[in-house]
Order: sequence, then structure tokens, then C-alpha cells
Amino acid sequence: MKNCLVLLTKIYPFDKGEEFIENEVPLLAKAYDKVIILATSTADKPVQTRKTPENVSVHHICASKIKKGIPFAAAGHFPFTNYKGYCGADEREAVGHSLKKKLFLAYFVAKSELVYEEAEKILAGCELARYDGVTYYSYWFYDVALAALKLRKTCPAATKRAVSRAHGYDLYFFRNSMNYLPMRSYILKNIDGVYPCSEHGSEYLRKLYPSYRDKIQTAYLGTGDYGLSPEKKEDEFHIVSCCHIVPIKRVELLAQAFTKLKDSGLKLKWTHFGGGDGLDSLKSYADQFLSFMDCRFAGGIKNADLMEYYKTNYADFFINTSSSEGLPVSIMEACSFGIPGIATDVGGTGEIIRDGETGFLLRADLTPEELAEKILFAAKLPEEKNRELRQNCRSLWEKEFCAEQNFANFAEEIKPFK
Repeated sequence: MKNCLVLLTKIYPFDKGEEFIENEVPLLAKAYDKVIILATSTADKPVQTRKTPENVSVHHICASKIKKGIPFAAAGHFPFTNYKGYCGADEREAVGHSLKKKLFLAYFVAKSELVYEEAEKILAGCELARYDGVTYYSYWFYDVALAALKLRKTCPAATKRAVSRAHGYDLYFFRNSMNYLPMRSYILKNIDGVYPCSEHGSEYLRKLYPSYRDKIQTAYLGTGDYGLSPEKKEDEFHIVSCCHIVPIKRVELLAQAFTKLKDSGLKLKWTHFGGGDGLDSLKSYADQFLSFMDCRFAGGIKNADLMEYYKTNYADFFINTSSSEGLPVSIMEACSFGIPGIATDVGGTGEIIRDGETGFLLRADLTPEELAEKILFAAKLPEEKNRELRQNCRSLWEKEFCAEQNFANFAEEIKPFK
């Protein structure tokens, strides 16, 4: 029987972003006769920057077109009580009397409907009736997941499924300023499966929605195998970090921690990968306060270039200071090269940074002083312990976070028929 997968992303494979999807698509292409990618929120004239396998077709929906239609679509939900049949008692209770939440819910539903309408136009030319089964796979547990449910209803295939991954902002209520995410109950009731990227995320969702716990299953992401980092040759203590510089990542905490180590006697080197609005201020801080050490800011780079760097440069530790996470792919990448980590114990981070085994965990509300103390501790580890940490990192990655095995298993898990 012939099967087809419709993958709903934000912008992948266009422009920059969602790099973590790159390793998964080839495995999806092997498992399905056809893969159709719908990038649902792109620039008006997006540039496809990532290659895809031959049996993958790529389409996009312009974010500007959706944005223009939202006010009119949202107005159709006034007075915000039923939302065209989406809204049940549980949703009305979650919204309460909050006007902000009502407007957010109206926006959320309106956007998902507009994405659905544009996606349906595109898929009308994809001959889905040729396939015995179709899976609609939303990469985010957000408005596109609701759109996937509507697409499943109109699918001509005999067998059809709708599933979604879940990560961080699309999973944890506290990541939203209103402590609210729309349509959780509705989506969970109607979807075939939700797959958080960490066990922490799965348990969070199961506790909130115990009636749907059987639909919630952890599905780790994964990274490619590029081998191990080279042996240490320099006497410097090299810290690497990798993230988009936004408030939730708190990279300034790492910079502040380094200032506490000025008189430690360590020969420090810090390499940061990733751009963002905060990059210039971080550089300015380093120029002013970190002149005693080697600081390098690589900015946003291609994932292939980052992997090449890890493969050809030794790093002692990878550091993550986020206030919230799903399960960081950046840490998976470092672990695959045998680089241990120091990270805040948030989200699913503790599932890969196992304290004392693959690195060291710190409390979420850590201070620069505490981080500096842990860096100094790590720098003074005996060589035998350091080797053990690095070996443990690679072993854990091979067992739990290898892209080939994780994505191949997931592709089979979400097939329309098995």
C-alpha cells in the first residue's frame, strides 16, 4: 500500500530556522512513498536553503497573507463563546473572563483556519487520492496542529492520521505571558497522537490531561553522527555555547560568570555560536569586562559548519543557561562529540545532562557566582574523570539521541497504517 506524509513546519526548508528538522526529513522520505512539506509561515519570497530527497515536494504559505486575514477571520468568532464549535466548557473555563485570553483564542483559531484554507488549496493539486494512507504531521503543538486536524477531515485517503510533536513554547503554559495555551483539550481529544520531545514534557501534559494520557508518548529528537572531537592539545579551558541570543537563553549569565574567574588562574576561551538581537550587547559586554580571556562570537552559522567545528576543535564543556527548555538539540549535538555539559535543570535537560555522569546540573535560578564556581570545579577535574564524562556523553547519545534510529522509529510510529 502507498503512503504519504504531509509535514507542517513554520519555515523549513526555507531561509534560516528549524535546523533540527534537517536530519529527520531523509528518514521520513525513506519510510513514505511521498512526503509533502508545507512551510506555513514564510517570507513573501522565501529562498529554499536546504535540499530535500527526490520524493519530497516543498510548498509554502506566506506569513503576510495569513496576517492580513486574521482580523477578519477572528471577528467571525465574536462574541467569543463558541468559536464555530471548537470551544467546549473546558475551554470557556480556561479563558474565564479574561479579554486577553478571549482575543488570543480568537486569534489562534482564526490563524489555524486560514492556514488550513491555504494548505487545502495546495494539497488539492497533490493527488492525495492516489495514496492508501496519509499522515498529517504538525511539527509544533500549536495552531498548525489544529490545521492538521481539519486537513485530516477532508483527506480523500481511506486511512488518515493527524499527529504532532511538542517542544517548549507550544507545550508549557508558563512559557506564555497569560499562562494559557488555546485548544489543548480539543486538539488532544481529536488528534491521533502527541509526541513531546522529552519525558518531562510528556509527564507535564499527562498530568494536565489524564484522560488523554494514552495519546501522549515521548519521542526524542536526535542528531547526526559526525564522530568525536579531537584530543585536547592546548592548555586553555575552552567553553562553547550555542543558542539564539534572546532573553530566555540568559547568555549574559555565562558572560557574568566569566568575570568572577578573572583571578582564577585559568586560561579561558569562550566560543559562542548563534545570533539574535542580543548579540551586539553581548559583544560590548565582553569587550568591556572579558578582555582577560579569549572570546569569540561566531554568530549564526550553518549547522554543517557547526558540526565541522566540533569535529576539528576540542571543547572542554558546553554550557546552557536557559530559564526554560524542551530538550535542547544543541546539547545533543555536543554530547555526540563527547563534550560534557553544564546546564540549568529545566524542562527535559536532565534527561541528557545527568549530574555527575555526562556533566553537571544547576538550579534554574542560578547566579553568576554559582555558575563560575561550577566552571572552576569542572576545570579542575582529574583527567580520568574528564575522560569518563566524555565517554558517558557519547554512550548516552548513541543509546538515546542518535538521529538515524530515533527518526526512523518515529517515521514508522506515525504511519497511517502499520
